[in-house]
Parts: sequence; structure tokens; C-alpha cells
Amino acid sequence: MNRVTRALEKVAPPSEVGPFLASMPVPSFIGVLREELDRLFNRTFAEMPMVERPGRGWRWGLELKEVEDAIIVKAEAPGFEPGDFDLKVIGDRLVLRAARKAEAKEDGLTALSEMECYESLLLPTTVDREKVEAMYRHGILTVRLPKAAEAKPKPIPVKGE
Repeated sequence: MNRVTRALEKVAPPSEVGPFLASMPVPSFIGVLREELDRLFNRTFAEMPMVERPGRGWRWGLELKEVEDAIIVKAEAPGFEPGDFDLKVIGDRLVLRAARKAEAKEDGLTALSEMECYESLLLPTTVDREKVEAMYRHGILTVRLPKAAEAKPKPIPVKGE
């Protein structure tokens, strides 16, 4: 009889615990229990469709590039129209949001579909909010954020003696 079994017998005699638990050390019992629960969850949830929350199931394909006078952000966003986007610069972040609702009628049935995407990017430098431009073409949203005057690189002349 090992230490674990003796400890279990002090808490509850084998007649109250049952033959299965009393004959197994606690770590083995926990492992068996975990395997059984894993099998139960896998069988139960394997065929259930997953529900995606807006902005969670699909993410933007993003590319952020810093050039000398601006920050260029490209986002893959297929299936939208230019009017579906809501872009904002809030503090040091660029907030990208797109939402589209569509309704299709066929054989007297109406199918509704919604697409919503959201992303917030930390900008590497301050930008001139008044001069931000955005263009949507062939499923790619391109946002050009000109750097603020104080954020643009300024050459420093080096003088000799």
C-alpha cells in the first residue's frame, strides 16, 4: 500500500470511495478523469458549428510601412465598398472599422449577411490628422498618414574645427 492510498483511506475508507478510486493512486485517477473529460468534450463539440463574433473570426491582413514623410498602412479587406469604412486617428492610434450588411432574396426567402471588422494600430510617430488620405481599390485599403512636422527627420549639420 503506497502513501497516497493510505492518505485516501484516512479521509474516507475504501467502502465509501469505491473500488476504482481506492485502487488507483490520485495522480493516475486525475489523468484518467482528464482523458475521459477530453473525450466527452471532443464528442460533444466536434460537430457543433462555431459561432464567430464580429472582428474575431477574420482579421485584416495588415502592412505598416514608414517612409521619410509618411506612414503607409495597407489592409486586405475584400468584399467591402468605400462607404463601408470608418477610419479615425485617435491619439497615437489608427482605428480601422468596416461594416457591411447585405440582404438577398431568393424563392421568397430572405438571407441576411453581416460582415464587420475592427482593428486598432499603434502609430510609430505623430501624424498630421488633417492630411490623412485613404483609398480602397480591389479589396485593398491604403491609408497614407503624413508625419507631423515635428516628427519628420531633420538633418543635423556636422561642423569641423
